[in-house]
Amino acid sequence: MLYNELGTMREKLLTTLFIAIATLISCKNSTPLKSEKILNESYVPKNLDEALTQIDFNLSDSLKLEIKKKSENDFTSESHFGLGIGMRNNWRLWKGSDLSKYFNSIGIYHPDDMSGIILTSYYRKLTGHEIKLDEQIAYYKEYWDGVELTQLPEKKEHPEPNLKFRVSINYGSYAENKKWGTVYIQTNSENENFWIYDYYYGWKKIDLETKEKLENVRIQETESIMNQIFS
Repeated sequence: MLYNELGTMREKLLTTLFIAIATLISCKNSTPLKSEKILNESYVPKNLDEALTQIDFNLSDSLKLEIKKKSENDFTSESHFGLGIGMRNNWRLWKGSDLSKYFNSIGIYHPDDMSGIILTSYYRKLTGHEIKLDEQIAYYKEYWDGVELTQLPEKKEHPEPNLKFRVSINYGSYAENKKWGTVYIQTNSENENFWIYDYYYGWKKIDLETKEKLENVRIQETESIMNQIFS
């Protein structure tokens, strides 16, 4: 009985460790890569092969067996906010790392798409299937085909005259008409209130604290902050 309970606890712990793989990825004492690079908090893979190698070195054999029991869709969906967040943040996919530049060179520009390709490719490699990278790239290119950046309305449609907007945040999602979500932030206010505009939310006047929060939030959290502002 005790043995079974310990076994169950061990499996739960392993699952938790997998979800928190972001920490393992940046651990200073991680196992070295075959290329003699040490996995530490400053190392970022330069391409897909290096990314897959680094993930594989950080996963135990028991976790790999658990992954193999899942379908590809279940694994990639469940990992998007665990392992996926770790890759997007620790590997600086939002901030122009070598790995993000590699993906840009093959036509992939959104960090969610980059981590999606890495997760899908790792699952396929682990389970002995072809990665089919070209097909994955084609899928994301088709998804984004025709997507446009949203623009500010004409000045005559602004809520006040003489507003200037020199700061914008592209948070890379769209809900309709294939228009990319973009927040425009007023930069010439003479007090501590600022107008913002977003195609999907409209106009809103915010205070200085909210403005600074919006400007410094991680890109992937922008939509959540916008929902709070407009709630």
